[in-house]
Amino acid sequence: MSAPRIVVCGGGLAGIAAACEAVGLGAQVTLVERRPFLGGRAFSFTDEEGRQLDNGQHVFLGCCPAYVRLMRLLGTDGHLHRQPLLRIPVLGSDGTTALLAATSRLPSPLHLTKALATYSHLSLRERAAVARAMSKLGTLGPRRRARLDGMAFSDWLADNGQSEDAIERFWDLVVLPTCNDRSHRVSAALAAFVFTEGMLSSPTASAVGWSRVPLSQLVEPAVERFLTARGSRVLRGQAVIEAGPGGVRLGDGTELGADGVILALPAERTRQVASAALPEDPGLGHSPIVNVHLFHDRRILEDPFVAVLDSPLQWVFDRRQMSGAPGEPHVVVSISGAHAEMGVPRAELAESMADELARVIPAAREAKLRGWAVVKEARATFAPAPGQAARRPGPRTALERVALAGAWTATGWPATMEGAIRSGIRAAREVMGDAPPGTSIRPAISSRA
Repeated sequence: MSAPRIVVCGGGLAGIAAACEAVGLGAQVTLVERRPFLGGRAFSFTDEEGRQLDNGQHVFLGCCPAYVRLMRLLGTDGHLHRQPLLRIPVLGSDGTTALLAATSRLPSPLHLTKALATYSHLSLRERAAVARAMSKLGTLGPRRRARLDGMAFSDWLADNGQSEDAIERFWDLVVLPTCNDRSHRVSAALAAFVFTEGMLSSPTASAVGWSRVPLSQLVEPAVERFLTARGSRVLRGQAVIEAGPGGVRLGDGTELGADGVILALPAERTRQVASAALPEDPGLGHSPIVNVHLFHDRRILEDPFVAVLDSPLQWVFDRRQMSGAPGEPHVVVSISGAHAEMGVPRAELAESMADELARVIPAAREAKLRGWAVVKEARATFAPAPGQAARRPGPRTALERVALAGAWTATGWPATMEGAIRSGIRAAREVMGDAPPGTSIRPAISSRA
């Protein structure tokens, strides 16, 4: 019996995961990507000075097993680094630093007790209130959490005794980079998931991980090697024009017959190529991210990354420290929910962020700025607004053996690499039906999520 032919449309992490999972389940896969590279929004590029830069700071957490499992499957997990436990220096505008750090000596959620007790950016009363709210979040099962989707997380927090300062100085510290917006624009269900899964599920769940190499090196050319070694292939630079149960048609007129099709595309592209698979706009909207790369003549951070309160900086990453490789000092200011920054000219953004670094970080005051690059992603993620859960479709469509994938689909996760990969795995299982598991990414996925 011949292997089922599966065409995966889209070479982002969702499409890559779908292709690898389908191959592991016995399919012969053609992965189609219209750009000349794979990885979707988790990619690297070369700037005018010849520097290889990531388009964004795609860190992961200890609660992201599917991401790690996929990199292990591709043989690139050796390029990943993860903290043993959560450790985040948080800088205040008054020059003080507080450390959010977990301890392994206590079981979850008690591993965060010391971190909350010593978090000096909040008053003692606010810290106690945060601890109570965290405890309440820990009692929410999936069904109770889902019922919160219609309200903003800031409203839930206010109802549970959180001051405006506590929301801004603690809760948004986590919500902003994970959900890509602030609590007043984020579904309470989605934010609650982040805390229960990412901070309360285990002592190591919140540990931050990152790639030591440019993001594209994690998937290029590893994906192609993995697929071709198993009788499958990758088509780059080919746009899908039409897709349906029998296969897809490409921009150059090529038709690819298929026994199953996975649409790992943005919602708007999915509707263009297969309107019957997504007949209505899910209305998720978009939330932007801006990354400002700054190159100084000396190192300005003591830690690999820091969070900054009361500042447009939000998060600052020292890319040279994070890579562990010699090179030019390079920090990146990562701005999530960057609605205001999208309209600011790039040169102005670079100058203002460099000035702000000098204001809050003493070492930056003596440093000379040698170069900069600004990356704006207007449609970086779907908007995590209240009501988003009901608008996110699952993998199954009205078309037989045509499935949806993408971080915007109903994964339960925010728009993260982990969510994208999980969506691809589920889409592959959907089109493959009852195929027995082979080299599967799925075993690494927690049944709770």
